[in-house]
Amino acid sequence: MKRVNVVTEGQSEMFFVKNVLNPYFNGRLILDARPVLTSRDNKTNYEYRGGLRDYAKPKKDICNWLLADKNAYVSTMFDFFRLPDDFPGYAEALKLPTHLAQVEFLERKLKEDILNADELRDIRPNRFLPYIQLHEFESLLYTDISVLKYDFLDPNDAERIDCLCADTRNIPPEDINNGPETAPSKRLLKAVAYQKGDAPSEWLETIGVKAIKAKCPHFSAWLDSLRLLAQSP
Repeated sequence: MKRVNVVTEGQSEMFFVKNVLNPYFNGRLILDARPVLTSRDNKTNYEYRGGLRDYAKPKKDICNWLLADKNAYVSTMFDFFRLPDDFPGYAEALKLPTHLAQVEFLERKLKEDILNADELRDIRPNRFLPYIQLHEFESLLYTDISVLKYDFLDPNDAERIDCLCADTRNIPPEDINNGPETAPSKRLLKAVAYQKGDAPSEWLETIGVKAIKAKCPHFSAWLDSLRLLAQSP
């Protein structure tokens, strides 16, 4: 059985990988996930996880997982929005004409940097499949943002959700941009008291992975690359 370990930006992505993508692959792949380790309390050994403040910490997590579990593949689920500017190829990527081109360039540069790490020179290159989400994890919710009505029942919330639906109806989810006030999560926060955690993965489960793939081509390409692993000898 092929296994894929996913280094995620935060808890929401972790829940999504474990609770939504695993059932989608229906046993053809087994996915595990954990957020980036940001710090550790040396007295209690408690680990603080979540958030990309710089590149060094996710790089360490990726390398460690590739080394610790040599029979598994490793992938990532990081947001393009507010990606740290010391990320491999970041300055070069911003010169490219589209956000999709920028993200694909960053994924290639991330793979190059990881595979060039001294301790990883002997691993199979196909064991690492980087993925960066356009523009945030919350982008996927815009496949059908009305799903929020299942939890936000107040009439005022429902009205604001309807307005958000109308404002974004003709924008592909992955094209909802990375502006400080117009990024996917920022738009959500203007409409409802949105919080990260396990709720977004529950909403996405309701929407369905097939529906998300149909509207989010970069995300779809990532899942297709994972599916190929399951089909390979």
